[in-house]
Amino acid sequence: METMSSTTCKTAKYTHIITEGTHYEVGRALGAYYKQDSAFIAFMSSPFMGAPPLLPDAACKVMESFGAYCPGLNEEIQGFADELGIAAETVVFYYSYLQPSGHCTQAAFTSSPAAGGHSCHMRTYDFGWEDEPYNQLLLTTTRVKGKPAHTGFALQLFGRYDGMNEAGLTVTTTSGRIRPVMTGEGFVFPGVVRALLDSCETAEEAVLLLRSMPVSDYRNFLISDAAGSTALVEAAGTHKEIQYQAAAAVSTDKLVISANHYTLPPMQVHNLQLMENSQARYDAARLALTGEQMAKDPVAAMKAAAGSVYPAGVCCHHYSEGFGTLWSMVCDNTACEAHVCFGSPQLNPWRTFGFGGPAGVTAYTAVLPDRPSAPGFWSNVSS
Repeated sequence: METMSSTTCKTAKYTHIITEGTHYEVGRALGAYYKQDSAFIAFMSSPFMGAPPLLPDAACKVMESFGAYCPGLNEEIQGFADELGIAAETVVFYYSYLQPSGHCTQAAFTSSPAAGGHSCHMRTYDFGWEDEPYNQLLLTTTRVKGKPAHTGFALQLFGRYDGMNEAGLTVTTTSGRIRPVMTGEGFVFPGVVRALLDSCETAEEAVLLLRSMPVSDYRNFLISDAAGSTALVEAAGTHKEIQYQAAAAVSTDKLVISANHYTLPPMQVHNLQLMENSQARYDAARLALTGEQMAKDPVAAMKAAAGSVYPAGVCCHHYSEGFGTLWSMVCDNTACEAHVCFGSPQLNPWRTFGFGGPAGVTAYTAVLPDRPSAPGFWSNVSS
């Protein structure tokens, strides 16, 4: 464990919001909660990162795309807009082709059938400590009528960084390339993750939907389900490669890891910015998530791996440089429980979330300890 004696610490506020009903009712509830937050409303109804407003034809095309691949989401956004008295087409989430990149690590594990076939999934989300409204630090449990409930971290309210639904399907992401130039046409990760959690119950269903979706992002999607099937989807612009493993085809422990670079052979040409820290986190996760402890209690082993400090582990505290652990999540697909740590696991507790509980809002605080990175941390080792 690194020492904290020379660390600058910041206290961050996290929110867990539970909404339920139809998509439209969920949207109205979100609007009602944020109604008095003028800064957040301005952020949610302004073009993303200074872009020009969407032209009517472009707005219609985006809405049609969400209608086709994530049915009901337009109604959720409409409910939010109606509650706030703004035009739905101005909601920032529709600027779906340009999003910030985070630096993350993720892993999915299924024990062998002889060991019970326990399926679980780990992720850390690492970025800077920008204040609201840019960074909402919002965990949401969404119960929409007719769809599986899901719990995950929200991006611009309607998208998801990650999450698990009540069928035991987990979807997480890591950026494959840092600050890429987005030139293709299609969805970026928040819309993709939301669509999969809303519409799918198995990794196979998620892969089928992802194959059909137009995606234009430099992103790695890791998918796992309660049965133990996994999929690693690596996307570079409009190029997608998918490695799917059905649970029935695996007879031994299975581990899939992803950091901030591509690992599938056809994607190596896209590794233009393989950071030293990405390879180091990938190697540390692989070492931590093998062995006796992993076989005995994979959830505990994943929590330990998420809380081990770089370079021995994947937890980072370089928030002022744009690379600090904002949250960690271990999803127990078999038990349908999401174990979440707000902030660094070095200084903050793990909490367990399911899909129940009354609609409403709960606030949490977490400590974020800032330290400078070591020399070479940001080095490009792809050449």
